[in-house]
Amino acid sequence: MRNRTLALPLLTALLSACGGGGGGGSTTPPPAPVNSLPVANAGSNQSVNSGATVTLNGTASSDSDGSITGYTWTQTAGTAVTLSSATAAQPTFTAPSVSASTTLTFSLRVTDDRGASSDLASVSVVVSPLLTGNVTGRIRFTRIPATNLGLNYATGTLQPARGILVLAVVPGTQADTAADAGVLGSATTGTDGTFGIDIAANTNYQVLAVARMERGASLALPRWNVSVADVEVNADIAYTSTNGTTYNSSTATAVNYDIPSGHGPTGAVSGTRASAPFAILDTIYQGMQLVLSAAPTTNFPPLLVDWAPSNPGGETYFSPNQPQTMVLSADTTEDTDEFDQHVIAHEFGHYIEFNFSRADNIGGAHGLGDKLDIRTAFGEGFGYAFGAMVLNDPVSHDTFVDNGVQLSSTFNVEDNPSTTPPGSPSGNYGCWCSESSVWSILWDLYDTPADVNDTLALGFSPIWSVLVNQQRITPAVTSVFSFISALKTARPADTAAIDGMLAAQNISPVVDAYGTGETHVPGNVATNGAIPLYTPITVAGGPVVIRNVDDAGIYNTLGNHRFLRFTLNTARTITISVNSSNAAADKDPDFLVFRDGNFITSGEDSTEVPEVETLVNAAAGSYVIDVYDCANGCIAEQGTRGDYDITVTVN
Repeated sequence: MRNRTLALPLLTALLSACGGGGGGGSTTPPPAPVNSLPVANAGSNQSVNSGATVTLNGTASSDSDGSITGYTWTQTAGTAVTLSSATAAQPTFTAPSVSASTTLTFSLRVTDDRGASSDLASVSVVVSPLLTGNVTGRIRFTRIPATNLGLNYATGTLQPARGILVLAVVPGTQADTAADAGVLGSATTGTDGTFGIDIAANTNYQVLAVARMERGASLALPRWNVSVADVEVNADIAYTSTNGTTYNSSTATAVNYDIPSGHGPTGAVSGTRASAPFAILDTIYQGMQLVLSAAPTTNFPPLLVDWAPSNPGGETYFSPNQPQTMVLSADTTEDTDEFDQHVIAHEFGHYIEFNFSRADNIGGAHGLGDKLDIRTAFGEGFGYAFGAMVLNDPVSHDTFVDNGVQLSSTFNVEDNPSTTPPGSPSGNYGCWCSESSVWSILWDLYDTPADVNDTLALGFSPIWSVLVNQQRITPAVTSVFSFISALKTARPADTAAIDGMLAAQNISPVVDAYGTGETHVPGNVATNGAIPLYTPITVAGGPVVIRNVDDAGIYNTLGNHRFLRFTLNTARTITISVNSSNAAADKDPDFLVFRDGNFITSGEDSTEVPEVETLVNAAAGSYVIDVYDCANGCIAEQGTRGDYDITVTVN
C-alpha cells in the first residue's frame, strides 16, 4: 500500500505530460460510481374490517446513493381490489366484503434516479368481515408480558383473540367444533377479536371461545387447523372458555368476553389458567402471517399443541410424528411457556422447517456457546431467528422459575457472537457449528441494516425461497453451508455482503453446500475431528479413516458424527463397511446413508462389528454417509467415550 501511494504523483505527472495542454492527447474519464440498489419498504402489515379505506405506504423505501423516483405496486394474493394508483407512493383501496378473515398481499418494487430497481417487498392486509347476525361481540385474552426478570404477572394486558372459533351453544353445552351437538351457530373472530353469529330468534344461548384456529377445505387457500388441548386427557378436544352467562338472541346484547389469566399479581394461580391456550394460538397466528407474507396460498398441515398444567417444566419440543405436535411446558413452579412468545415461535419454526423445507436437525440439548453438529446448529439457529422475525423483536426471552424467583434467559439475535479467534478454547464466539452464528446471520439477512457487518435487508421472502427450494433438496445435510450456498446462487450481486457476514462469524466464504475449503475450527475440538466437513470416499477405492471425537460433548456436538460423500453415476450394488478403533468390548460403530438428501438405509446393529450393509442396485445420485461410534454419537450415553478412528469402505 505504501508503494502505491508514493507512485501516484509520478503517474499523475506522466498523464499530464502525455495528454495535457494542446497536444491532442486524451485521458479516459473515470468510470461512473457503482449504483447501490434501492430498497423497497412496503410498510407495516395491517388489519382492517370490510369496507374500510386502506392506504398502502411505500414512503419508507430508500436509496443510499440517490433518490426514489418510481413505485410499482402489484396485488399478489387475496380477493382482487382496485388500487387508486399502481405507481403512487401511497395508493389506497377499499377493503372488500368478506365472510371470513381474508389476507390480501401486495408487492412493491421501487426505482432510483439512475434506473435501478429494487427487490420486491411485501405487505399483508388482513380483512375481517363486518359483524352480522344477532349474536355479536368480541373475545380478548390476557397476556402476561415476558421481561428480562421473568413473567410480570402484575401488568397483564388484554389482546384480541384472532382467528379463533367461537360457538353459540345451548346453555350448559360442552363443545369444541361447529358440528357438535348443542351448537346453535359458529364464527371465526376477526383480527380485532370480533365475531357475528346468526341463530334463531328468541333462543337462549351461551358463548364458548374455543382454542382452535381453523380455515377448512371449503375456503380458498390459505388453510390451517391448529388446536390447543391436554393430550393426556383427550387430544381431540380443544380447550374452551366461557363467561357462563346465558343470553337471548332477541335481546341486542354485545357478548364481550375477556378471558382471564387465572394468576394473581404475584403469579400465584388464583383460578383456571384460561387465557394460556389462546395466548399460545395468537403467537402461532403471528407465525402464519409471516409465512403468508411470502407465500399467501400456504396450506399449513394440522398442528396440535399439547399444553396442560401437568406438563413438566423444561420439556418443550416439536414432534413431526402424526399428529404433528408442539409440546409446551406448563409448570408455574419451574417453567411455563404459554407467555414466552419467542419459545413458541421457535418451536413453530421447527414445524415450518419440517413441513416446507427440510429439517435434518438431530435434536438433543443445546445452549449458548455450544459447538454443535452442523445440522443442529442450523435447525436451532433458524428456530430462534424465525421467532425474532415472527415477533419483529430480536430480543428473545425464555422465562423460568428458580426457587420461587422469576427469571429469564434473555439474548439478542441482533448481537453477533464474539469475534474471539476460533482457536480460543471456549466461549460464545462465531462458528459454523454455532446456533448463535446461524441466528445472527439469518436475522442480519432479514432485518434493516443495524451493525457493521449487516449491509443487507432482504426481508423474509428471499429466505423463504431458499428454504422451500434449494435447502429442501440439497444433497448435503442441511446446514449454514447448504443455505448460504443456495442464497449466493440466487443473489450473486450480494456475494460480497454475505461473505462479510460470514467472516464476522469465523466462517470462510461458502463455495458449496458441503463447506468445501472451510478452515476454521473451534479450539476445544481437534482439527481432524472437525474438518473437512465431508470426506470424499471412492467406491472400490480402498478404506478411508476419519476421526470421531467427544471433545465438545456427545450425541449432537461437533465431532460426534462425521460425514463422507461419494457419487454413483449409474445404479449398482454396493457394500458399506464401518469399524472403530474403540477397543472396548461393547464398541458399536454405526452409520446412516442418504441419497440426494433422502434417508436410504442404516447400519445400527449394536452387535455387529464391523457394521456392514449392502445396498442392492443402489440408484445413481449423490450419497452422504453419517458415521459415528455409538459411545460418542448415540442419543443415550453408551460405552466408553473418547476419540476414535472410524474406518469406512464402500465396495
